[in-house]
Amino acid sequence: MTTLRLDGVSKRYGACVSVRPSSVVFEAGVVHAVIGENGAGKSTLLKMAAGIVVPDTGHVAIDDARLSPHTAAQAIARGVAMVAQHFALIPVFTALENIELGAEIVVPGSRGPLARLDPAAARAKATVVAKELGVTLPLDTKVARLSLGDRQRVEIVRALFRDAKVVILDEPTAVLTPGEADGLYAMLRRLAAAGRAIVVVTHKLDEVQRFADRVTVMRKGEVLFTRPLDRSVARDVEERALAEAIMGTSLRDRPEAAAAVLGETCLDLRDLRVDRVLDGVSLAVRHGEIVGLAGVEGNGQQELAMVLAGLRAPDSGVVTVDGAPLPPPGAHAPRSVAVVHGDRHAEGLVLDASVAENLVLGELATFASGPLGLVNRAAVVSEVKARMNRADIVPRDSATAARALSGGNQQKIVVARAVAAARKTGGARALVVAHPTRGVDIRSARAIHDEIQALGARGLAVLVVSSDLHELREICHRILVIARGRIVAELPPDAPDEAFGRAMLAGGAAAPHREPTAGGTEVAL
Repeated sequence: MTTLRLDGVSKRYGACVSVRPSSVVFEAGVVHAVIGENGAGKSTLLKMAAGIVVPDTGHVAIDDARLSPHTAAQAIARGVAMVAQHFALIPVFTALENIELGAEIVVPGSRGPLARLDPAAARAKATVVAKELGVTLPLDTKVARLSLGDRQRVEIVRALFRDAKVVILDEPTAVLTPGEADGLYAMLRRLAAAGRAIVVVTHKLDEVQRFADRVTVMRKGEVLFTRPLDRSVARDVEERALAEAIMGTSLRDRPEAAAAVLGETCLDLRDLRVDRVLDGVSLAVRHGEIVGLAGVEGNGQQELAMVLAGLRAPDSGVVTVDGAPLPPPGAHAPRSVAVVHGDRHAEGLVLDASVAENLVLGELATFASGPLGLVNRAAVVSEVKARMNRADIVPRDSATAARALSGGNQQKIVVARAVAAARKTGGARALVVAHPTRGVDIRSARAIHDEIQALGARGLAVLVVSSDLHELREICHRILVIARGRIVAELPPDAPDEAFGRAMLAGGAAAPHREPTAGGTEVAL
């Protein structure tokens, strides 16, 4: 059975120390969680384990033999595979084509440039792997048409297609619903029981407590400790102990949220239709109200955010903010809605631009003055510094390319930009936030939630789109459920998981969607 060992590995990028000399062992038959704050070095540590990053010191050993040469190809050949946080799949290829890419099976006897692929053998092997995992995959469907859950499964099947004995997953449930996450961990437990080593990077301590056997805590680039999960104490006690270890301080209880003071309707959507994905969405959010939108990814959430951001026009329907129609795409008008998109890489960041440039993306005109419209660089620098400090973005060098930051710090950039637009005098009156804390650590998640609640208390209308029910329950006044492009239910934050699950699947006895009237009473739609 394969064991993966890291001995004294470290990594520095210029003046930034990503991982200090650290050692850890990942054993076969164990689900091993690696946790820590954003920038703690988790992803870099695991990339060294997978041969993707070459350590400055120390070495990686697989079954007591050093990884040499230290490359991803060599690690894969030795049975180590990593599923990255951002899927490395080719959208226009089918699931099967992605699974066998780089590990193609050729017809026996054919070699070199005349080698012929054996698609039937590849299909048979992929089918066997999927069956062993207990999953069904549409092998002939293009990845672009798959759900996020199926894409995650394609990544895992691809790793096992290469006969991986150690499977490393970086934030595997960040884009999954609670049901999909439970299914994924059930799959990982089966893999561990079959003798594989499973390593999971996650910020979700409830998942660690429920599914992991061992946990490694990292802080400021070094491994603090590795230990088994303590099943002898209550779950919330263990989660709190891990949270305090991650943060290096006692975890203070959150104060009771103040009662919401709701005003008139601010953000109003009526019969919105887009590409047959949004099928007549109607919802209203009042000033001072935080409304959650729950649902399985791919049910119209992305299209809804695009419309509200002014990036595309609906096929039909109307969006108004305080009674005024939303400006059409391309209109040179102040945006009344600030939006954080769900895919920070595709829609929220220019990865090769600096942190500073990303923090004021689309806002330079507001820093210009005079007849020539010259940008006041001092004002830009001052604002960038304030936003970095407020959002606790690290490293502190604003000239660093956004690509070089951890996923959590990249998320802080897109949230900080939208929050600044919402806080600005005369700025946005509504805030739409998709997956606000995806890939973000405990401390930063709390800070983002506090920002959202503070904006609601200031009178903004806030719509939070998330597949994380815990997150929606924590900050929202009410939660809508979207399924098949329609709002199918409205549920209170304390409704049981089963009720949300039935509604998300557009089945069961889901409650009818209701909207508040101006007077605060409810009318059924």
